Amino acid sequence: MKRGLLAIMLIILLSSGIGVIAFSSSYALYYACTQEQDTALVIMNSGGSDTFYTIKVYDAYGTLLEAVSDDIVAFESNYQPLSDLVAIGSSTWGLVLIETRGLLTIGVETFIDDQWHSSDNILDPVPDDPGYTYYWYGLNYSNTADQTTGVVILNPSNSPAAATIFIYDCFGSPQEQIDVVLEPHETYYYDSLDILGMADSMWGIVDIRATVPLIAAAEYFNADYLLLNVDQISHYYYSE
Repeated sequence: MKRGLLAIMLIILLSSGIGVIAFSSSYALYYACTQEQDTALVIMNSGGSDTFYTIKVYDAYGTLLEAVSDDIVAFESNYQPLSDLVAIGSSTWGLVLIETRGLLTIGVETFIDDQWHSSDNILDPVPDDPGYTYYWYGLNYSNTADQTTGVVILNPSNSPAAATIFIYDCFGSPQEQIDVVLEPHETYYYDSLDILGMADSMWGIVDIRATVPLIAAAEYFNADYLLLNVDQISHYYYSE
């Protein structure tokens, strides 16, 4: 009962812009809680002292769905299935923020039909915006007879963000350019089947240029459209 009351109070305070605790770091990641897919977090305290964190879960449109907080002692690990926090739905996917004053490592586990499927780790918090014009992110994609890719971009900030997605084939030839504006905490998802032709040469780099630090992710599917892996990209490779 107390935990539920705390969650409700956090949502009210956070939605109204009232801060209760000053956090120094925010870790961000992509999640999905849909009919077949679920995400669980392994929150590990990598620092040498006890700390406190808040998990904030947003839907695809940037609406805050749930906010819960917990303590974690030095080198302790907590486990949190996200389907225990939010209801499964068609828009229950997108951004998770974990805010803390401590040093955390975040494990991200993906489940398909209640069976563990893949894992990734988030080591770096969202970097502060030092005021560069552009931040660049890169990931591998494939749109061939054997494999397809879902490309995800997430805005972890409290301000709108503009991004351009450049997609090249394996020979370096431009194939697609997509401009998008993301509202605060909003997520965009692009299925390679919807935006690219399928060919043996249709694989290579997705280059993302953003006006603020973002989060990118990729979902990799086999020929039967079964999810193989989810890769999270939490830091840009270049800024200018």
